[in-house]
Amino acid sequence: MTATSIDRRNNGRYRARYQASDGKWRSNTFDRRIDAQRWLTNELAKLDRGDWIDPQAGKVLFEEVAERWLAGRVTLRRSTQARDRSYLNSSVLPHLGNRPIGSVQPSDLEAWIADLIAEGKAPATVQKAWQIASGVFRLAVRDRLIALSPAHDVRLPKIEHKEPSVLTVDEVMRLAAAIDPRYRALVLVGAFGGLRIGELAGLQFRDFDPDRDMIRVRRTVSDVRGEIIIGPPKTAKSIRNVVLPHSISEQLVEHIAKLNEPEPEAWIFPAPEGGPIRRTAWMRRVWKPALTGANLNHNLGTHTLRRSQVALLIAQGEHPKVIADRLGHTSVRTVLDVYGHLYEGADIEAATRLESQIASHSNRADPPGRDIGR
Repeated sequence: MTATSIDRRNNGRYRARYQASDGKWRSNTFDRRIDAQRWLTNELAKLDRGDWIDPQAGKVLFEEVAERWLAGRVTLRRSTQARDRSYLNSSVLPHLGNRPIGSVQPSDLEAWIADLIAEGKAPATVQKAWQIASGVFRLAVRDRLIALSPAHDVRLPKIEHKEPSVLTVDEVMRLAAAIDPRYRALVLVGAFGGLRIGELAGLQFRDFDPDRDMIRVRRTVSDVRGEIIIGPPKTAKSIRNVVLPHSISEQLVEHIAKLNEPEPEAWIFPAPEGGPIRRTAWMRRVWKPALTGANLNHNLGTHTLRRSQVALLIAQGEHPKVIADRLGHTSVRTVLDVYGHLYEGADIEAATRLESQIASHSNRADPPGRDIGR
């Protein structure tokens, strides 16, 4: 049974005390005995329910809990950890880092979001920063530092949907012709195979089967703060085999022949200085000049190649499941959510096909003049 007491102090106030589950005594003082008893009863009820929180626990600074949260994400990809660290340092800790985590109220978070918007942060950046802060508060609840997370019912800026930029076949070919010849095949495999830039950078000789026009996506290369990280693809679904159009496979055969690298583990698209390409430097030295040379938008990223593959597949009527599997998406929903606008006109085509079936039925109907009532 929990030890408790209420006594009157020399100053006339009432002190309520109880021995918490950690063996330490907790106390509070009140002007009236009834208030002291009410507080004590409430604290004892929390102990009985098992949801008692040490009032001192919430004095831990937000930044300390944030470091624990980040350390707990070691199972994630290094690039994801680096991204989270960047958001944490730039958008979260400057506003919340030195606050005791138990002192943060929903109104404080609303003010923080307003500050981020005033600083000109993009809606997507604000939402990502919010997700990270929410994760820190969830950890604080789990570790019994606070009873409830304040990260509720705060209005976030909406992310305006922008139709992704895609290239036509002619534009892909222009880009392939304009880029450093060592990466012509990379452009073609990216646009007609749908690989991410990290997957393209991770291709080795042993991943290409020219007899079947097939490449095996088994690894990805990322550049995390100047360090090359070689690891598995983004998701389990991303580990896949992709069949290339035969003409693109032939281009890849020619490309590999020029490399004169017989080792199975040699990179298909190495950096100019050898080894896997470093995305940031490669984009600056190779990709951007190629966009200029092809008279394309200088702001297009390498993901444009992958999006262009989707647009081409949709235009030729491929089923979303086929597209999702080819790109390594875990769900067809991703294809529909991101590229749904490219299906515009599909409803008209569906109605036209239905009308064709109706017309075919009408042509087989009973000849005119037959008395149906007999």
